[in-house]
Amino acid sequence: MLRPKNGLAMTTQKRARGGRSNTIFAALLLCLFSFPAAASDFSQDGGTKTIKQKIIKPLEEKSAAEPPKNFADKFFSHIVIPLKKGPLLLLPVVDSSRDLGPNYGLMPIWAMRDEKRHAIGSVLAPSVNYNQYLHTTLTYRHYFFPDDVQLWVARASYSQKVQREIFLRYNNPLFMGTRFRINAEARSWINGKASYYGEGIHTAYKDRATFALHTTGEEFTVSCPLPANFYFDFTHSFYRYKVSDGPVPTSPQLSSLYPETYAATSGGKNISKHRFALFYDDTDHPAIPRLGTYASLSADYSSKILGSDYNYHIYSAELKHYFNFKGEGKYVTAVHGLIQDLKGGHNVPFYAQPTLGESTGLRAVGDGRYIGGGKVVLSAEERITVTKLPVMNFFSEFEITPFIDTGMVFGTLSEIRAKDFLFGPGFALRIVIKPQVVATADFAFGKESSNIIIHVGYPF
Repeated sequence: MLRPKNGLAMTTQKRARGGRSNTIFAALLLCLFSFPAAASDFSQDGGTKTIKQKIIKPLEEKSAAEPPKNFADKFFSHIVIPLKKGPLLLLPVVDSSRDLGPNYGLMPIWAMRDEKRHAIGSVLAPSVNYNQYLHTTLTYRHYFFPDDVQLWVARASYSQKVQREIFLRYNNPLFMGTRFRINAEARSWINGKASYYGEGIHTAYKDRATFALHTTGEEFTVSCPLPANFYFDFTHSFYRYKVSDGPVPTSPQLSSLYPETYAATSGGKNISKHRFALFYDDTDHPAIPRLGTYASLSADYSSKILGSDYNYHIYSAELKHYFNFKGEGKYVTAVHGLIQDLKGGHNVPFYAQPTLGESTGLRAVGDGRYIGGGKVVLSAEERITVTKLPVMNFFSEFEITPFIDTGMVFGTLSEIRAKDFLFGPGFALRIVIKPQVVATADFAFGKESSNIIIHVGYPF
């Protein structure tokens, strides 16, 4: 479900065998309301307004009023507390990261109804959990849905060790009833999960160093509609980055293993970027697409004239295509391709370069695993809808999705070699909560190890 774009990873070796079904379903629902900033757009449809150009024949739905018939139905019926304002879920937090190890805690999720719209008006999802490196972490999350398309997000998190976050976001894919798309967000974040392995496709896992990445800034995006499903997209962003020591004492610090890299990034750097893109989008939905094509050409510019500490630019080309077998929505073949190439400036910090990892194209490895001057990503998956599950009185679809990822990083385009491509096959278990939410557990397998990623949103 929403990108995230960042979820936690778990090795299959550390996963307990007992209670596996409970863990998967609980983790998926947990992620439903704990997605990061980069996740998919989350809004409540209410049955009055949808964003689509093509109609898909709906799958047969079963009534949420029916008594529980299978394991999933019975499981959810025992953890939901019906309150006057809306259902309350008391979910345990049990997950494990390759970098930080296991986390334990509790997350109550309260979905509060908007009686006028007959939909969810807001969701409150605080949590408390414990990790051996971060110690106790308190998190406040609140999601607001003022109408059928707008989304407001407020999130704050505090750990006893290193990890901190304050995050605000506004998203509207139909600004003032038009096809203009608006997104704005601000963040102050210290990420203690970060790791660095060196740069290039041939780096070794044993060379991993721990560090904490400090990020403070803002960005906004305006997408202007053009004829024939084309859009012009402009994004401004300004962030200040700083690197400090990480929380994992069992791993070398970046400052000791890569002293030159640490010295170049520890003092704090400003990156002001402006992105110009032309894209084509005739997909049937912005967050849970089943039909259509998305294609884009873009250029990101970082300039000292506009307040950045670096002059460089990144060119990108991306293609997504969704083919729906027989138009029924049960079998969706999704393919994705992306190429990025960084030009200009030989001292660009590693955190600003193209990255290949679990949330950036190769799910079999951790975030930040491969860094280079450019990258290529190719992915394909078959999204198979297995059944409908009534969650909180909303019809939800359960998917099983086999997939394969392949990709590499490079210094220059001339260095792209077929032998350097890394492969990561696997499968995903997903719960699709209409209209715009997808909770995912990805099981990926690579040459270094297996990886389980809990996140919100489709990967593409």
